[in-house]
Amino acid sequence: MSGSDDSRAAALRRLPAVYSLALRLRDAGLPEHLIAESVGVEPEAVGPLLAVAEAKLAALGGEDGPG
Repeated sequence: MSGSDDSRAAALRRLPAVYSLALRLRDAGLPEHLIAESVGVEPEAVGPLLAVAEAKLAALGGEDGPG
């Protein structure tokens, strides 16, 4: 694992579980409807949830950006 991967993994571990899980599932390629089911939100909430998760991750030094 590279230093960047290490810092991202460490930041993901410090996120609240719902945000960490949503980002990990997205990174694994799961479609939004399955992410929604896994974290217990409506499918329409996945986009905003991921945006908040990305912002929290960036604030922790995980360097995930919007997108």
